[in-house]
Amino acid sequence: MKTQTIKTGFTGSAGFHLDARLELPSETPGAFAIASHCFTCTKDTITIFRISRMLAQHGIAVLRFDFTGLGNSEGDFALTNFTSDVADIHAAAEFLRNHYAAPSLLIGHSLGGTAMLEAATNLDSVRAVVTIASPSQPDHVLHHFGHALTMLEQGIAASIEVAGQHFDIEPQFIEDLRRYDMQQQLASLDKPVLIFKVLHDALVDGKNADEIAAWTKGPSRIVTLDEADHLLSNKDDAAFVADEIVKWFESL
Repeated sequence: MKTQTIKTGFTGSAGFHLDARLELPSETPGAFAIASHCFTCTKDTITIFRISRMLAQHGIAVLRFDFTGLGNSEGDFALTNFTSDVADIHAAAEFLRNHYAAPSLLIGHSLGGTAMLEAATNLDSVRAVVTIASPSQPDHVLHHFGHALTMLEQGIAASIEVAGQHFDIEPQFIEDLRRYDMQQQLASLDKPVLIFKVLHDALVDGKNADEIAAWTKGPSRIVTLDEADHLLSNKDDAAFVADEIVKWFESL
């Protein structure tokens, strides 16, 4: 199926313009979804970029966007946190509801998947959630912080390096992460969750997928990727994930 990419955007949780792309199938979409990227990544990182387009080829429209302060979105990343990411997802859902149709599926990669789980608890239109190589607790990303974590815990702003890029972080960021207990949150998520476990993930250990499955109140299913890396760099892995999402979602 041919697809169309629409350049768009919406106002995020902090009032800034968030840059987005809507991947549309050539025919009337069977559903609308939102896809969120990993920590310090963008909507154009290959994982979400590829899967969004592949899902559109299967008839699912997907809105992918840059969180506040990242990619082409406005705002200061240093002033954001996990809570603001979740609020940005709610803003994306409101945009789809007002201009197209309310989203029935949330898809997130890495920390983006954890944020999707949190957002899904308060989005009535959402029928199901997909996580890809996602941590069970948001504070898992603190392993990126190294010596900066000590400074942040002392109330001192610091800079971290992720994939060769530097990002300024304020102490409020880690305080916000640590106030979340996803085991408690997921106990109220009575929606199906499809969990992709990357077996040899160098960044997110497979036990995180097991914990998400164990904690979620609704039915969950784990799909293990034996050869993939964290970003699903091999296009065949992304295609497999997209196919599994479609089959699972259509079966609900």
